[in-house]
Amino acid sequence: MGNSTGSMFYMFIIIIVVYIIGMLAYLGFQQFKKKLNMRKDQKFQERRDQHD
Repeated sequence: MGNSTGSMFYMFIIIIVVYIIGMLAYLGFQQFKKKLNMRKDQKFQERRDQHD
């Protein structure tokens, strides 16, 4: 059972890093989706304004 604390510490750090990377990827995807929807809404608005 020698030095299990060090390996547990590294595992904890790896889990935290993976969590942060996952959250950043998720938030980036949400921002990308939001911009895509805004662009789509803007095109729809322009088409609607042209028909009026």
